[in-house]
Amino acid sequence: MNDPRILLIFGLFFVALGGYNLVVGRRRLRAQPGMRPFQQVNILTGSEYLLLALVFFINALARTTLLPSSVTTYLFVASFVLLIISLVLAVMVVRMATRGRPAPRQNADGTASAASADQERRNSQALEIIENSPELEAARRRERRRRRLEHRRKMAEQRRRRAGKA
Repeated sequence: MNDPRILLIFGLFFVALGGYNLVVGRRRLRAQPGMRPFQQVNILTGSEYLLLALVFFINALARTTLLPSSVTTYLFVASFVLLIISLVLAVMVVRMATRGRPAPRQNADGTASAASADQERRNSQALEIIENSPELEAARRRERRRRRLEHRRKMAEQRRRRAGKA
């Protein structure tokens, strides 16, 4: 990867990915007005991609002969700092993605509690029994039928109004 042209192609690819993620993140921010920008995963990911694109561009510039050799050392330091910042953003994104999943309870010795796993299994079995009961299923069917008939009645009223008969 010493060829600056390849580095530029990778840089352009990451600019496109970053721009897309920033646009999607901005739309999601508008949809949820109380959310802050650093809580939106797409904005963090887009920023990370743009930083990586900047690293590719800096490395491509350092590998050309346009700049004196004394400046290239500073460019490599700058690219290293940008990589560290990008790593911090990546850790934040991964942490936000895994934060919503509940972790199993653990004992003091670090093993998962057998009692909590057994309780969870009993709860899921009880839920299955309740969901599969014939009375509940019959009630669901009656409710669906009632909704379907109500929908048909409303649609018929609309058709009559449009035809001028109501």
